[in-house]
Amino acid sequence: MINRRDFLQTGSAGLFTASTTGYSLAQGAMPTTRIRMTMIVSPKEPLGVGMEYIVREAEKRSGGAIKIDFFPSGQLGQDLPAFEQLSAGTINIHASGFGINANYNSFFAPWLFNDFAHVERVLESSLAQTWNADLEKTRGVRVLMAYPRAARQMTNSKRPMRVPDDLKGLKLRVPEIPILFNAFKELGAEPVAMNFGEVYTALQSGTIEGQENPLPTIVGFSLQEVQKFISLTEHVRAPEFIYVNARWWKALDSRVRDLLTTLFAEGKKVAAQAIMSQQQSNIDTIKKAGASINEVDVAAFRAKAKPILDRIGPQYLGADTYSAIVRAGQQ
Repeated sequence: MINRRDFLQTGSAGLFTASTTGYSLAQGAMPTTRIRMTMIVSPKEPLGVGMEYIVREAEKRSGGAIKIDFFPSGQLGQDLPAFEQLSAGTINIHASGFGINANYNSFFAPWLFNDFAHVERVLESSLAQTWNADLEKTRGVRVLMAYPRAARQMTNSKRPMRVPDDLKGLKLRVPEIPILFNAFKELGAEPVAMNFGEVYTALQSGTIEGQENPLPTIVGFSLQEVQKFISLTEHVRAPEFIYVNARWWKALDSRVRDLLTTLFAEGKKVAAQAIMSQQQSNIDTIKKAGASINEVDVAAFRAKAKPILDRIGPQYLGADTYSAIVRAGQQ
């Protein structure tokens, strides 16, 4: 279910892997730097654990010169407003599992990615380098690096999801990411677009019957209280991205930038460890609430999804991107 090697590796090359060269105060006093960083998930989730490590260590290692004002749990808005603020420069850093554009949402193609190593091979490819260059040119934003994230799983109030036919007719809240939304529709579900902040109430009232998210998010928002079945479908391996305002990042004093680069690389390891350590506690919390966890014939879902993805993948991701992802999975 969770592969320790996948989550503890930190990568070795490419734009999405940071140097871990440290900074010593003996090199000179840091300039005073105030940073605004946002995130829509709870600080208790693995990403939040990694970000809070960075907040603490930045102030500590800079002798108090670097202060990060951290706004988790969507305090300054959900992802789309956060991206607008990031482009405008009113936010400096945004950590999110949501892709800022279609390229970065490629990782939401269900049952397409084998593991996080597959994800990293795509991110380290020459194609992904062009994504970041284009993102900086068009949005003034760049991806500093990618963090691992627990796989997305399905929950619902009707039945366990064991084989693809169990999806038929299920009213399932799915993010409005075309490759994910339409793949579920092709698989027979009835996907529903809905702001995540409305999901708990909609599940409680029966407006929708299910949703899909990683276990830390399911538990973090107490969705097990209004869902009977949690199915380990592992259908999406999308990473978390660390986005920065490109102009701000380049203008930082090199000592500050080097220290932050080091800390984000360390935070990646902290987040990966948190995924591993929280796995069993999340399962225990779900079971304690009276919900059941069931294993899934993932191979059957993958086989059913493949011809669908081969048909719609080039349409929604672009032919070059889809081909590059498939090739990376064969390495």
